[in-house]
Amino acid sequence: MLDALRDWLTGLDPGFYLVLWAGSAILTAVFLFLGFRTLIRARIIAHTPTARLRSAAQGFNEIEGTGLAVDEHPLYSPLSFTPCLWFEMSIERLESSGKNRRWVTVERRRSDAVFRVDDDTGEAFVDPDHARVIPHSRRRWRERGGRRSWSTGSFVGFGGETHRYTENLLLPDHPLYVLGWLETRGHGNIGGGKSDAVEQRRLDLLREWKTDEAARQRFDLDGDGEISEREWSWAMRLARAQAQQEVGEADRERATGNNVVHLMRRPDNGDPFIISGLPQENLVRRKTFKAGAFIAGALLLFVFWLIAQGTRSLI
Repeated sequence: MLDALRDWLTGLDPGFYLVLWAGSAILTAVFLFLGFRTLIRARIIAHTPTARLRSAAQGFNEIEGTGLAVDEHPLYSPLSFTPCLWFEMSIERLESSGKNRRWVTVERRRSDAVFRVDDDTGEAFVDPDHARVIPHSRRRWRERGGRRSWSTGSFVGFGGETHRYTENLLLPDHPLYVLGWLETRGHGNIGGGKSDAVEQRRLDLLREWKTDEAARQRFDLDGDGEISEREWSWAMRLARAQAQQEVGEADRERATGNNVVHLMRRPDNGDPFIISGLPQENLVRRKTFKAGAFIAGALLLFVFWLIAQGTRSLI
């Protein structure tokens, strides 16, 4: 079999032979990259502890729960009008030119509406923008005739053209796995909100103390009736400490209230963002198998490249 492969390579046109040799090297590198990247993501999923929303820390987390629509109003798939949390759809038309036939994409659409995940300890909104989504439902079917309009569900146009419809859905009230960046909004711990609140409260305290005779006497350490620079510096440090304490207590009170909003979104540092209708175990198994397939393909291509390299040196 190897002799037959070498004979076939030897008989190729030199230009095509060079393209084949270089292409196999490039594909080997690409398959290795995809294989190890997929394997790393499988390990990330397997080794990231599942957080509970009631006690989850800010940052990279995975949440497992039930997918829910916002305000109990789900989306509807444009093609089948199925209630859903998220959809991705495409419409393709079969075009023929002589003996050649190919599918041409006519329309492609992906929803970006926010939905919720509930893990029995709390709820988080999920922003699916830029997420790798593994849906609950996949469908593909063909229809002959006019193209179906996603906005009305009716057929547009006439004739005997064949269209192929593809629909991927995340369904409400089904298990949902989300791996991404968790942040909690509503009590000042996002961005610079807390530091701004502390600074504003510090300034308010200093203004209050300036007009309060009892407070002025409190900071007049030497009793001369004047607030020196050293005494005012001490007052400023005390104001900052008191402001931090008051803002922190207010944050903790609001954090236990109903105005706290958890959000799962794409990490800014390039970590994976995955929303899956598959359970975590199945997702890890699928990605590990996919990684193995990529690496096996890379090894086969590398063997082919070695054979081609050896054959090329003999020409």
